[in-house]
Amino acid sequence: MTRSVPLLIMALTATYSVLTQAGCCSPVSNRAEKALVVAAGDSSVLVSGRADGIGTDSVTLGWSGARIRLRFAGSEVGIRLADERGDNWAVAWIDGVKGEKFRLNAPDGFYKLASGLPQGEHTVEVVRITECDVGLTHFGGFVLSPGAKVLPWGPEKPRKIEIIGDSITCGYGIEADDPNLHFTPETENFSLSYAGLTVRALEADWTIVSRSGIGMIRNYDGPRDGSEHAMPEVFPHLFYLHESPMWNPAVFTPDVICINIGTNDFSTTGCNVEKFEAAYVTFAGNLLSLYPKAKLVLLRGPMENGEPLKASLEAIKVRLETNAPGRITIFAMSAQGSRGYGADWHPSRAQAEVNAAELTAYLRDLMDWR
Repeated sequence: MTRSVPLLIMALTATYSVLTQAGCCSPVSNRAEKALVVAAGDSSVLVSGRADGIGTDSVTLGWSGARIRLRFAGSEVGIRLADERGDNWAVAWIDGVKGEKFRLNAPDGFYKLASGLPQGEHTVEVVRITECDVGLTHFGGFVLSPGAKVLPWGPEKPRKIEIIGDSITCGYGIEADDPNLHFTPETENFSLSYAGLTVRALEADWTIVSRSGIGMIRNYDGPRDGSEHAMPEVFPHLFYLHESPMWNPAVFTPDVICINIGTNDFSTTGCNVEKFEAAYVTFAGNLLSLYPKAKLVLLRGPMENGEPLKASLEAIKVRLETNAPGRITIFAMSAQGSRGYGADWHPSRAQAEVNAAELTAYLRDLMDWR
């Protein structure tokens, strides 16, 4: 289970409650007839990650880490989220304070996130913490207390990160404490993964493209020469669905791209290394061409630190540097083992925290982000 935030958070002159479906209250209906409804397409609403319908009154989210933000003055805030299956989970931050996660299965699709907020300005941020295979989520806007005001978000640090990965990036099983347990949406939590912790520590905006079991050519336990729907096939699309529209890469221009792919390629019986390296070079080379100012970090994750993947990444780096000298680095995160495991032998929360600290420090130095 996640560590819960106290329900009453002390402010300078008042207390307020952070409310979600999980733990502290059930989904509530939008009963305030004069409440201020902030439509999904309102210019003050910020959407991060790949999403459909940005700028319209119906925004669809489909990836781990997709987030929605708003700054406002008011005493209450709620959100409208209609989930296709009712199996996705989300977490809200109010004024930068993380609340309890909540399941997106309210019959009316409305969730009250905070009430009794003290007078003044506030921020709300809602992050989807389950992965693409759990289905799509439709955002229908925020609901504020009567008399509330919407405010501009304000200046942010100009930092943008894209992370491309697999189950480790999704936070697969990170809330489970038994490696013999298998996947459930309830134990997946992007915000506790190395990726979720890193982007937040760096105060960066982010886009995450990750899916459990995916590889560069070979998905988990697939044929050595390659699987259908590996990352190069999935990546160009808006969502994980192959019939979904193509993603417009101009929507988000990263300063640094981290690729954490290879664990599944080299798992079980392994892959055709020559094909893996060729596919990786083509995929990464395309990213370097799309974003000519971005740096690229080839990650070795905590589940696969063996010599075969290490050697391949070093060979890939050499080949990529022919056309992009000085832009590619390799970073190896500490291997798991001594800090316990999540579901299906995935990284534990403790392991993710260590890896996040490592990667955060590395990216600070690489990008000179202080």
